[in-house]
Amino acid sequence: MTKHQQSEADFNASLAERLRAVPRAAAPMHMNDLPSGPSKSLNDLLSDNQPSGSPVAPEPPRAPSPDDGGVIPTRRIPLHLIVDSPYQPRKKYDESELQLLGETLKGRGQDEPITVRQLDGGKYELIAGHRRVRAARLVGWSELDARVATFSDREACLATLVHNESNVKLSDYERGLAYQTALKEGYASTQSGVATVFGCTQARVSQCLSLFDLPQPLLELMAKYPELITYRKARVIKEALAKHPSGEATIIRAVEALIDTPQMDQSELRAVLLKPFEAKRVRVKASAPRTINDKNGESAFQVQVKSRDIVIQVEDGVDVELALQSALAALREFAVTLELPKKQKSGKTSD
Repeated sequence: MTKHQQSEADFNASLAERLRAVPRAAAPMHMNDLPSGPSKSLNDLLSDNQPSGSPVAPEPPRAPSPDDGGVIPTRRIPLHLIVDSPYQPRKKYDESELQLLGETLKGRGQDEPITVRQLDGGKYELIAGHRRVRAARLVGWSELDARVATFSDREACLATLVHNESNVKLSDYERGLAYQTALKEGYASTQSGVATVFGCTQARVSQCLSLFDLPQPLLELMAKYPELITYRKARVIKEALAKHPSGEATIIRAVEALIDTPQMDQSELRAVLLKPFEAKRVRVKASAPRTINDKNGESAFQVQVKSRDIVIQVEDGVDVELALQSALAALREFAVTLELPKKQKSGKTSD
């Protein structure tokens, strides 16, 4: 069974091992700011505008014991008592995917319980199941099966980060946020340690963290559009910045083109970023034609200079051959007055 196919029960067992391996914080960890969450239209659907009434008295949480084989028992929890985790790295939820997930819940029921921890005041904070909770609300469910785990702030942060990082739908930027938080909060001190905590490769950790080396305006752009820049596209952007360090503002404006064309690949992005710096060919404007009149003042020739070419247009009624002979004679007479530098001979001899 691969990582992304791991059941939630197996995940909980492996998570317990990881929690034991992480040192305890010397002081309580401060809660991070809440994530921005979904778009406004979706947020309206997911708000807790439930009818007022007597709150459901929560059952006291407890850790799994040997008597129940280490499995956290499940219970039904009203959706209006469930709140998002402040440690959730996901910044964007696809509404169409949530609707499909909601239809799956209606058709098959809830395959796996969500995981929460109990807060003061009767609320429950999500550890795993942010998408399922949103999908359930979209289809009108009022409660879900949940496992209520006993986690400190520090343990809840790690559990939420690790569970969500394993989601294949997470962007490189969102994964990078999870890895960055793990380093900041001391779950690991190196990228190799982060890879061990999250059960992924060190290469992926390094690739996703490389996004945070981009200029601040691009970090702000990714905060709004988490899927906009992959680590591969970030590599192309860094190459352009290294090649044109004084053109950072121009490159940043060019990157914004990804908002309208997110399917653009690396080679296309490279062309877009470098195009403003290509040397522009200077076009010499053609001079206006000059008119040479006959003895009666009628146009006989139109003469125009194009780069190093002299173009003579012979008007109707003029003998072209005679005009050519006259022009050649004039040029020969002019040429004998010139003294041009001698041209280098190629050294080749003709047979």
